[in-house]
Amino acid sequence: MRISIILLILLFSASTVCVHAECFLLDIPLPITGQASHAIATSLERTVLEIQKSQHSKTEPPEKNSKTPEPEITPTIILRFRVDADQEEFGRGSSFGACYELADLLVSKKFHGIRTVAYFPQSVQGHVLLVALACKERIAAETAEIGEAGIDETNISDTQRQAYHEISKQQLVFPPAVINKLLDKQTELLQVETEKGIRLITPQEVEELRQTETFVAEPTTLISSGAPGLFTADMARKFGLINLIANDQVLLSRGLGFRPDEIKNAPIPNEQGYAVRIDLTGLINSDKIGAAIRSMEKALEPNPVTINQRKTGTVKVDFLCLYIDSPGGNIEASLNMASYLARNIDPVKVRTVAYIPYQARSDAAIIALACDEIVLGVNAILGGDGAVVFSASQIADARQTIREFLSQETIRSWSLPVGFVDPDIEIFKVVRSGRLTDYLCDEELKQLPDTELWKKKEIVKEKGKLLQIVEGKGEQYFVDRTAKDFTEFKFLYGFENDMLLVEPTWADQLVQSLSSPGMSMIILMVVFLAVSIEAQTPGIGLGAFIAAVGIVLFFWLHFLGGTAGWLEVCLFLAGVVCILLEMFVLPGVGIFGIGGAVTIMASLVLASQTFIIPQNSYQFLQLRNSLLILAVSGTGILILSNILIRTIHNANKPKDSAFIQETEKLAHYDHLLGQTGVTITPLVPAGKAMIGGEPINIVSDGELIEKGQSVKVIEVIGYKVVVRKMETTDNV
Repeated sequence: MRISIILLILLFSASTVCVHAECFLLDIPLPITGQASHAIATSLERTVLEIQKSQHSKTEPPEKNSKTPEPEITPTIILRFRVDADQEEFGRGSSFGACYELADLLVSKKFHGIRTVAYFPQSVQGHVLLVALACKERIAAETAEIGEAGIDETNISDTQRQAYHEISKQQLVFPPAVINKLLDKQTELLQVETEKGIRLITPQEVEELRQTETFVAEPTTLISSGAPGLFTADMARKFGLINLIANDQVLLSRGLGFRPDEIKNAPIPNEQGYAVRIDLTGLINSDKIGAAIRSMEKALEPNPVTINQRKTGTVKVDFLCLYIDSPGGNIEASLNMASYLARNIDPVKVRTVAYIPYQARSDAAIIALACDEIVLGVNAILGGDGAVVFSASQIADARQTIREFLSQETIRSWSLPVGFVDPDIEIFKVVRSGRLTDYLCDEELKQLPDTELWKKKEIVKEKGKLLQIVEGKGEQYFVDRTAKDFTEFKFLYGFENDMLLVEPTWADQLVQSLSSPGMSMIILMVVFLAVSIEAQTPGIGLGAFIAAVGIVLFFWLHFLGGTAGWLEVCLFLAGVVCILLEMFVLPGVGIFGIGGAVTIMASLVLASQTFIIPQNSYQFLQLRNSLLILAVSGTGILILSNILIRTIHNANKPKDSAFIQETEKLAHYDHLLGQTGVTITPLVPAGKAMIGGEPINIVSDGELIEKGQSVKVIEVIGYKVVVRKMETTDNV
């Protein structure tokens, strides 16, 4: 998929690739055909370029005074030959021409300085063995049998025989007699011990060998003529045809000197594939995880390709970007998402990459670890304190799930992932044989079969704190690449001009931007300003409408973000009711007004966070931000409302009566000047009073006046009647 673009991308700035990713795994389904061979070769060449980039990025020389310099790491590419479970012919059917092209590539100068390893987790036959011969090392599972390279041919041509011998000589591992037996089962394979060791020869080579070496014993038949040229793992290991027996990827990685999580998948490009992006932002909850899983299931379904309204085939997703920007939240939901990624998405068919532009805290980090690769944004945070402090039972359940399932599915040690959610675990750097490094707690270290060979070094995670990784600071566990923004992320993976990468719709982006702290501040300022304007004008008008819409928008956005619930809404409504009681039912009491204002502020603060009392550094930071938003909004509204009130007052006060509009002349309240009356509603500062036997809309001169108070008209401006509260000394 997008081969030319990807090859160019691999020449991009070396600083964007982590230098520790030195081992790559290519999962090769059998049989190998001509078309598959081209895709495999492309993936191999792409991987070599990535290794070269990684090596060039190592510009810092070792410290001169270092007593124990870091051992040199040999870049490694593993070719895992996989036989489908429903195939009964051990991968037979591979094309000789396709296999020879791959073998010729593996022994070329391009792979100089790179360790190539052929791994057989199952029994394999056919010409795929030619590719294995071209690798520098071979590893097989205990139950695997390898051999009968020529089983798909009725006759082995001289060209084919010569190709096998030519490739074998490059690695100097397989004796010519073994090659002949692999190709032709009619050949007899003998075993003879000389003073130089055990030799595998054909009957025709016996006399020739006697001329150069002394026989300790006479040759014996190892595989007779007519018997298939198959070698069990034990037999192949005994004669040096394979280097190691490994039954799973954990043993394979450790046998090669790598941690299991250091082995990175290098998927074979699919010309018919495309990429999708799934967003996971805000607080983690069950509904959000369920929606994300449903989106992935739908995206992973084959999509029909139509030309001229005719179905011509299907395309499948082969790249899944999980865009995570979350403080965590629900640990059970996060583990459910991680389990889905690890169990239901085949890394051979779909490459999953977690892109974290800002944060994936606490349990959200577990979701990122379930992906094949992790890309951090500038100063982005992986792990650390999150939005929720988990109970002891939740931590115990998460620890068990990570140990017994996720660590097995993702081929990782379980100590570091548990460190993202369990503050009590203590993790050490441990080293074996100077090269193999891992990060384990005491419990996991004791579970290793070769515990005595490992030596504990410095502490990498202390008790009492959650594991936190910040881009560019300290050890970058699990991090594969960095990208300053999503544009650079797309460029890294070859999607710069690829319109098939599905991104959020404009509606999703709008909701995300509106729910930001800055927009929350602006919405609250608009709400308070609208309330202030409404208080200056009689009746219910535009200000009340704007304030109501703003409050609904504020709580709706925080509902979507997972921080607001019905508790916050009920607190806000209770506060409004208390203030209305203070204004219209129990004026002068004070406790309802103060209590209502405090309740409203508390509801707005709680709607911006998931906790009541902060318990970790992240929650204290969130509380500070929530209070800051409220304080800035309140300060801003005091300044704006003061300016607005002055502006409205000056606008409604004409310099000359000649400027009064005709509509204002019709109101004609001049006769009320100097008259007195009694308020029939509280003046806040607008309201109504009974003056001259009729209800009149009035405005106080700035003071809040309770219901039933005597007032005096001190100014009439068109339809605006201004009054002040009468004191006992006033002359009526």
